[in-house]
Amino acid sequence: MEGRKRDAKKWTPDRKEALVTTSVVTLSFIIFLVLLIMMGSIIVSSESLRLENAVERAFSEVVVALQQGEKTFPDTMSDKNVLGFGYYTPTGIPIFIWGDAYRVLPFSGFSDSSDLSDTLVSFNRDTGVIECLRYAQSISLDPENIFRRSGRGAIEFPDIIYLSFDASGFVERITVMRTVAFFSVAAVIIIYFITMHIIRQNRKFREALRRQESLVRLGEAARTLTHEIKNPLSAITIQLAILKREVRPEVLPDVMVIDHEASRLRQLTDKVSDYLRNPVGQAVELDLAEAVRDIVPVFRGKVRLMEPAPSAVVRFDRDKLRSVVENLMKNAVESCDGMEVDVEAEIINGRDGFAHLYIRDRGCGIKKEDMERIFDPFFTTKIHGSGVGLAICQRFLSAAGGTLRLYPRDGGGTTAEAVIPETRSIL
Repeated sequence: MEGRKRDAKKWTPDRKEALVTTSVVTLSFIIFLVLLIMMGSIIVSSESLRLENAVERAFSEVVVALQQGEKTFPDTMSDKNVLGFGYYTPTGIPIFIWGDAYRVLPFSGFSDSSDLSDTLVSFNRDTGVIECLRYAQSISLDPENIFRRSGRGAIEFPDIIYLSFDASGFVERITVMRTVAFFSVAAVIIIYFITMHIIRQNRKFREALRRQESLVRLGEAARTLTHEIKNPLSAITIQLAILKREVRPEVLPDVMVIDHEASRLRQLTDKVSDYLRNPVGQAVELDLAEAVRDIVPVFRGKVRLMEPAPSAVVRFDRDKLRSVVENLMKNAVESCDGMEVDVEAEIINGRDGFAHLYIRDRGCGIKKEDMERIFDPFFTTKIHGSGVGLAICQRFLSAAGGTLRLYPRDGGGTTAEAVIPETRSIL
């Protein structure tokens, strides 16, 4: 049964909406990211294919130029961005070289990892030069060709062709494309996290707005209810005073029960009024340590202020500061119900210009599922609690420029941390 309740709480409409929104946004960005990566990969592959095609065409046209003779050879080399050409024996000894070609072929500098068929490739990324080696087929050349060995007949084409090719333009385009693709992917990822942050902030804003609206409605209802309760409560108090004098002694305990409950009701209406009134009040300079020392004797049990307590002057309404300290200590003492009361208060002067008041107990602690609602007015886990004390503390501290935070204490219990702006420190 408890498991079903936890599941029902877990799968609230807000949580479902958050899960659906997050899933849709995440899936959309993943699809877009995959498409972007695929598109970048296709573009880079296309440019690589263009580079390989350019190398193949350079080989073909260089061979054609060899067959056509001396006049077309230099122009072909220039048009195809050929930096060096040579043909060599199988051992790498040159038979003919042109331009920037090796005197002896360094075979170890070439690999067959290229997609170019039957070609060994060496690629210098710094200069953008591609060097290729390819086994040659027998090609008959005109005897009048500049590469003839004798005046008659044809010669056999050498065993190895070498070609160095200026591919810096291709390399620059591929580099630019890869850079653009990388930054595009990075931008998409950044936009995704920004979008998720905006969605979370928007969800928090909507939740805060709903809570604020509910608090406004609750405040209006509480103001009306408090006003309506006070009138009959005054009449009840007057009648109780008369009954105390008139009833028989054996009936008096029952009357005192009514008086006690009426007193509790009056205190509740006073707390609600405090919550609804101006939270700033008449702010004056007060010694925080002295305010805590005045409250400690009110409680029974092991309730103490850690000494030496550095004094700090804060600007706060006297009654409201007492209400804050008293409520926090009262909660700490009541959390030890059924066990030994062990509550300590400690004041620390922060370097950030704030005084930190810690009130620690060894009580039953706060359940994790209740943490989000502990400052909601009228939310309480106590049988006789009103659920207004912490809401009042938070409201008064917030009005003074401070904060209130509750969190589990190491070793068991709860720590309440009230942060209050200091006017000045007393050394």
